[in-house]
Amino acid sequence: MPEGLIGRFAVVKLWPEIKTAEDECIARLKSAAAALGIECIEVHANGERLDAPDTIIGRRDVDFVIHLHYDTPKLYDAFSFVALWNPLKFYHEWGYARTSRNLITHDDFLSCSSRAADDHVARMVRKSATHLPPYFNLYHSTPDIVHGPTLGDCKLFYAGINWEALGGGKSRHQEVLKRLDKTGLLRIYGPTTFQGVKVWDGYGSYVKEIPFDGISMIHEIAEAGIALVLSSQAHKDSELMSNRLFESIAAGALIICDENPFARRFFGDSLLYIDSRCSADKIHEDIIGHLKWAETHPEEALGMIARSQEIFRGRFALTRNLKEIYSGLPQRKLELRAHQGLGTPDAINVRLNLLMPEYSAGVIATHVASVLAQNYGNFSAALVVDRRLPSYDRRDIEAKLAALPRPVELVTLDFFTHSIAPDIKPRRKLGEALLDLLQSGLGGADAVVFVAPNERIFSNHLEVLAGSLQRHPETHCVATAAVLTNGKANVHGVHELLDFGHVNPAGPIGMGRLIFRTASLPADLNIALPHLDRRALAVLVGSDPIRQELPATVVIDLQSPFPPALFDDAQESEVIRAFSPEVLTVFMGAVPCPPHQPPAVQAPAPVQSLPLLIKALSPHWHVAQFRALRDHGLRARLRALKAKFSL
Repeated sequence: MPEGLIGRFAVVKLWPEIKTAEDECIARLKSAAAALGIECIEVHANGERLDAPDTIIGRRDVDFVIHLHYDTPKLYDAFSFVALWNPLKFYHEWGYARTSRNLITHDDFLSCSSRAADDHVARMVRKSATHLPPYFNLYHSTPDIVHGPTLGDCKLFYAGINWEALGGGKSRHQEVLKRLDKTGLLRIYGPTTFQGVKVWDGYGSYVKEIPFDGISMIHEIAEAGIALVLSSQAHKDSELMSNRLFESIAAGALIICDENPFARRFFGDSLLYIDSRCSADKIHEDIIGHLKWAETHPEEALGMIARSQEIFRGRFALTRNLKEIYSGLPQRKLELRAHQGLGTPDAINVRLNLLMPEYSAGVIATHVASVLAQNYGNFSAALVVDRRLPSYDRRDIEAKLAALPRPVELVTLDFFTHSIAPDIKPRRKLGEALLDLLQSGLGGADAVVFVAPNERIFSNHLEVLAGSLQRHPETHCVATAAVLTNGKANVHGVHELLDFGHVNPAGPIGMGRLIFRTASLPADLNIALPHLDRRALAVLVGSDPIRQELPATVVIDLQSPFPPALFDDAQESEVIRAFSPEVLTVFMGAVPCPPHQPPAVQAPAPVQSLPLLIKALSPHWHVAQFRALRDHGLRARLRALKAKFSL
């Protein structure tokens, strides 16, 4: 185990309440890890351990996290890989911009040797200093070979859900299977009933359902002896294989594969092939021909299986993939850090201001965790509280800060105006409080960051922001992206819109996303900042464009908006327009949009409905969807649902 690594990693399980092909992959990752003496744990999309509810993993708990899907962004503070296991067509069917953007919330990528999938992320990060193209490989494979070469019963194994039965349609695969069903040579496995439909009804070759446990499928394939491995057109277009190829090789079976370029590229003549673009009669004829050849040439067939297993062991076994990731991870992290230009002597000194107008033990814990987590070292931190904080709360805060391994200064200012009634606390505009904070001095810091009480920042937050300022000395303001949450389940995408033209409670800009170079802050902030509240940071931006970086390193809780109340939105717009009209340019990602004129156009809110996969946890929703598919023939929707069941 390389120095500094724990020997434990996590894998995200998006659909814990239903069984999918994801469970098969996770079970095999666990087996591969155990074979290497490494622990693999399962976590929800937010980093919560499945075996320990309310326990959120972080970078001190695991060496890295593997995310298997594109539907949710990174929402946990640990080094994160995303596996590039899905055809590009799936991104378009699920929403290309959203799902693609989710990929680059992760720190690094795991290639499945698909040029289309690898180039997809390489295009997105080609001008980014925070990411590099994929380096490590991880296949939806098995830990190792399970059975040696065998022809078993010389029967043809096929597994699937028969999605066409759900939609009431037909496919070429279905036509071929109907012909093979009459030969007595076929064994079909899959669910008996799915969403109320007997998907294999009428097939005499149907055997049974196989549990997603990582190993039962392999034993059944070995018993049959010959595997029929067919790909969707989307997989062929992206030169990606499903896990059926790898588990069939691990089972020691002879493989009859379609024309997916991946198979020929890596396994060559160790497999038998058919061309699924031909007629159903021709495909059926070729499959029968291969079966007869295997029966009459068993030694040659076993030799082909042995060659495929040799290729498998050299590149595709999960134990090999994980071993290479672990041995190369420390160097890979150094390369990523060097790519950002971090660690040079002229590193930016940052002042991190953590705002807490009203006492909250939860907010203190979150702010302290944000400070202690930072990878970046050249910063000072201050917890900013109200001057009239009760003495007992202040003593509690001072005790907590004194016990920290890193200094955090306690700073007080007036978040509220004085009132003779003790139960009345009129709130000052946030801009007034921020001006007091700026005028009190920032300890000679080169840059300043403000973190709201409803925000938490990841461990790479300051290094992303400060690294960008260091690489671009002409830049005044840098922003990262954010992830918006509204309860545990409602995490659907990345929020990177920067629009100071109005207040959008459903899609706030937030505060912690932005870093400002102190030397270039406008000198006359005092004439504008005290008159702003929700959009106080607009005038700190000034007239220079905001440089945006790809990582999403801030999580904003929409259930606790900050500031909690809204002063006159129209008056704020006029203050901003008069002081720094350039900031009214709308930025979405790295591309600025033209400035908008009053009245401000309402920015599109981020998707607040539960994501499709969260909805999909409801069996009633499934039934309604598939009834709609049968009634209206919505094929694209069916393919989108299919993606989560067949990696």
